Amino acid sequence: MGLDAVEILMDVEDHFGITIRSTESERVRTVGDLVAVIQKRIDATRSAVCPSLASFFNLRRRVREIAADDGLRIRTRTRVVDVLNPSQRRQLWSWLGDLQDASPRALRRPPWLRKLLVVAVLLLFLFAMWSAFTVNTDILPLAAMGSWFLHSATVGFRQVPPDGLSTFGALARYATQTEFATKHLNLNTAEDVLAELRPVLVDALGVDASEIVLTARFIEDLGMD
Repeated sequence: MGLDAVEILMDVEDHFGITIRSTESERVRTVGDLVAVIQKRIDATRSAVCPSLASFFNLRRRVREIAADDGLRIRTRTRVVDVLNPSQRRQLWSWLGDLQDASPRALRRPPWLRKLLVVAVLLLFLFAMWSAFTVNTDILPLAAMGSWFLHSATVGFRQVPPDGLSTFGALARYATQTEFATKHLNLNTAEDVLAELRPVLVDALGVDASEIVLTARFIEDLGMD
């Protein structure tokens, strides 16, 4: 998938309040294919009694399994870090990715470690620059290798939920968007969805609105990279 496709999918997800699974994106070849994915989410939302509530209960069940506590009480505003330890958070993120086939944004390193990494990398490059001018320029590639090593060595410390996914309510909303739409639920037909989608694609691809039809192929007809 090219960068154009990634940007378009992100714009569509934001506009319609959905998350497109990787298996779905791989099958999108035409505008009509994308419209079908969006319409499927909207139709599912209409037929569900309360999509977000179902997602929250499913999430809570899994959190209780991970924490080995059948009576664990969590609310939508409860922070993930206040309930699950680092190992349990990684289990939850893995489950979300497997369940939805669209992993949420990755866990992050603790703030203190991120700051320490920035300082360490900065000092490493300053030392490398000084050494290159005074000793040997061959040391510069070693600085890049050192930065890569610091990054790799601290990957296992990723344990903090990213901004926007820090509470169980936010995670439930994320899970909801992989099955349902949260915006533009008034669209009834493929033509309605296409009319709403057309300005998004025009802005992303820089093509004329008249070219955005259901049968248009993204690569061959619309020039997507």
